[in-house]
Amino acid sequence: MSEQQPRPEGVIARYLTVAGATVDLTHQLTVVIPPEPYATLAACNGCPASSEHNHYRMVWGLTAQHEEHDPKAADQDARDWAQAHASECRALPLQQGAAS
Repeated sequence: MSEQQPRPEGVIARYLTVAGATVDLTHQLTVVIPPEPYATLAACNGCPASSEHNHYRMVWGLTAQHEEHDPKAADQDARDWAQAHASECRALPLQQGAAS
């Protein structure tokens, strides 16, 4: 087993795939000042798979709808996706700094 590497800046969670790559969760920022996250992104560093989960959700009522800001739900959805992907992904980790 290899030594655990420190998380890159901005990574809020990291999942190890079966082949040794990682799936990193980060918050995507808006361009407003001050920046506020609008989504949680889960991205594999072994393959091109990724999944973005919006912090804003439509809530439907009987007669109206409204938008709610729910970053915890987006984080949980991204964690669920990352865990499922990590348990199946067989792609080897991409080499850092490797020439294309």
